[in-house]
Amino acid sequence: MTYQASLTALAVGVPWCAAVATVVIRRQLRAIAFWASLVSVLASVLLLRAAPSSQSLPEALMLLYSCLTAGATIALPLRDCRSGTISGILFLLGSTLLAYSADDLVVLLGAWIASTIPFLFGRWLGARTWRPRAALLASSGVLAAAILLIAWSGHTLSIGGLTRQSPGGMAVFGLLVAAVVFRKGICPLHAWVGDAAEDGDAIATALLLNGHFGAMLVARLIVPLFPGTARDLFPLLSHLALATALYIAIRALTENSPRRLIAYLALSQSACILAGLESRTMEGVTGALVHWCVVTTSTMGLFAILRLLEVRFGENLTAGEYLGLAQHAPRLAVFFLVLGLALAGLPGTLSFCSQDLLIHGTLVSHPLTGLLLPAATAMNAVTVFRLFTRLFLGKRRTGFTILADVLPRERWILTAAVLFVVAGGLFPNAIVARWTGPAEAVQQAVYGTTHLAARYRHAN
Repeated sequence: MTYQASLTALAVGVPWCAAVATVVIRRQLRAIAFWASLVSVLASVLLLRAAPSSQSLPEALMLLYSCLTAGATIALPLRDCRSGTISGILFLLGSTLLAYSADDLVVLLGAWIASTIPFLFGRWLGARTWRPRAALLASSGVLAAAILLIAWSGHTLSIGGLTRQSPGGMAVFGLLVAAVVFRKGICPLHAWVGDAAEDGDAIATALLLNGHFGAMLVARLIVPLFPGTARDLFPLLSHLALATALYIAIRALTENSPRRLIAYLALSQSACILAGLESRTMEGVTGALVHWCVVTTSTMGLFAILRLLEVRFGENLTAGEYLGLAQHAPRLAVFFLVLGLALAGLPGTLSFCSQDLLIHGTLVSHPLTGLLLPAATAMNAVTVFRLFTRLFLGKRRTGFTILADVLPRERWILTAAVLFVVAGGLFPNAIVARWTGPAEAVQQAVYGTTHLAARYRHAN
């Protein structure tokens, strides 16, 4: 077994073993989850250091998701530190890292299906409604059908060996796009995302959404395997993603459920990521990858803060009236406002840089429909501010049994998230440069040449 394979096995295997341990031991659950995810973080760091810059997308995603999960285990409220929740989060971590690192289509399919298993059962992490289960099962089904067609046509199942081969033709391409639409929640199949956030475990659902398997499938499978078809037909999917971003942003303006509101924000912004990957411009692809970091960090922080508010002040929170929680939890209010506005492109944050690249890239490739992106971003900013004012502003309320503000362990992880988006906005070159190599690889897969647009050079 090679050095990279050993580290990958460590990053994937330790969380799975820890998930089993939490079910058996049922003690020190937070500590087990944190140390297991920390092992994945360290293994991902070593993998990223050893990977060539142009081929480092899987390793970079592994590191990002490992850090996200480690932070989630720290921010998880004590009420949610049950063996079912912890084991589900660890099982999801191992499955997601396996999907990111897979170079075999069968392994990718197994990891894709495994990542959905905790959310198919209401007694584990799943929602009580049928739509999340149906969407996740459908995404697994169409992906399995695509891989079966590739195998039936006699092609190898190695992703590297299939590069630029267009295996299975339009049938496989259509099935892969359908898998993206189902898993990503692209309109008209977006309703399951709100249902999952409303009825499921908040933090675990945030981890599921922030795996961004749809975007991963585009960057690692569809573009490298079908470059010609992608050039011809991706504008259709890109238009659909832009329309989703705008529609969900409008839908969020009338929503009063805080969980659904944050889920819609995450969905709108993740649709922007998909549009950037499909823009076929260096600026758009780089902006999508940088925005991937922003969306995962900010939405994870927002879901965590909302769950902390539910634990402290009751789970019947609503954006239909002013609750005045800032007078009880001022630090949580500040964290929520910064992370929310950072998600919507606040100047001085990393999102401002990523949104600039995304907008420029999409306007170059789609001069008319690209205008939907800044419109959706503006509406998302209105939604963030509306949700903040309803939750935190207004008259001070009484009758709460617990009036605790952010706890020390919660403060550290939320501070780290804020520092990441703010420091990234002040010094964006360090992060943008990290994603230049993977963005070049996506461009090379489409066009067969590596190039940087003059506008991208100017942005750096």
